Amino acid sequence: METPRAPLSSSRTRRRTGRPAGALLAALLAILLLLPCGPAGAQEAGTTPRFKTIWVEKVPLRVEVADTLERQERGLMFRSSLPENEGMLFVYRDPIEMSFWMRNTLIPLDIAFVGADGVILNIHKARPLDESVLYRSAGAAKYVIETNQGWFSRHGLGPGAKVRFSR
Repeated sequence: METPRAPLSSSRTRRRTGRPAGALLAALLAILLLLPCGPAGAQEAGTTPRFKTIWVEKVPLRVEVADTLERQERGLMFRSSLPENEGMLFVYRDPIEMSFWMRNTLIPLDIAFVGADGVILNIHKARPLDESVLYRSAGAAKYVIETNQGWFSRHGLGPGAKVRFSR
């Protein structure tokens, strides 16, 4: 009958590697947490972002669709840039009064709240990484569009503009 062996103690591991196994594991975990999650536009692992073109009045805008809770929670967080005529479209099941913040959002954005009828209720100019402000809808919104800051004004668009989601 073979005698069971005792597992290696942390002191034994320390002698072999020069550092405790736990510290090495913690260092590797910290490095992995600091790595970017993938290319801009990538979402949760194993999914491909879905893009579509919408029109704000007669101006086309290519949007990444955030229609799941995971995509909505992540939004445009951690991205360092956004192409000029692209944005993100948040789609909600029911119109509600809502607010957005800029946690972990690195780029200045326009946040447009859109009613169920496709009419823009209001637009906020949101400051990067500023968690002190909640950007609120001016009524029940079913959609939210995020673009580079100034996109709406550069195209002469504001509250009351009509958004078409398909053509």
